[in-house]
Amino acid sequence: MRILVVGAGQAGAHVLRQLQKNPSLTIITCSPHQEPYAVQKGVIPKVDIQEALTPLTLAYVLAKAEPDLILLTSASEDFGLGTAAGVDVMVDSLKRELASMSRVPLIEVARGSR
Repeated sequence: MRILVVGAGQAGAHVLRQLQKNPSLTIITCSPHQEPYAVQKGVIPKVDIQEALTPLTLAYVLAKAEPDLILLTSASEDFGLGTAAGVDVMVDSLKRELASMSRVPLIEVARGSR
């Protein structure tokens, strides 16, 4: 099974550590950042696809990754929309749009408090 993990920040790093426990999975990472948290902490050596996942880039990322499942762990700041009031509402709408447009299952991984 090929799993695309979108976002390699703290939540993404946690998801990646868990997925790496199953060697039969093929894990592909996607992040707009060259050295996100998961790279800095040595969870992964590099990001496979350096791109922000948006409705405009979805087809490109899916064609490149060919996933069976997408796990969306991106934080709001990964969408590059700034920090203005209401950005979180826009990001939530983008995530719903991505899920409806994707031809493979897309699951948003909730970021829990620690």
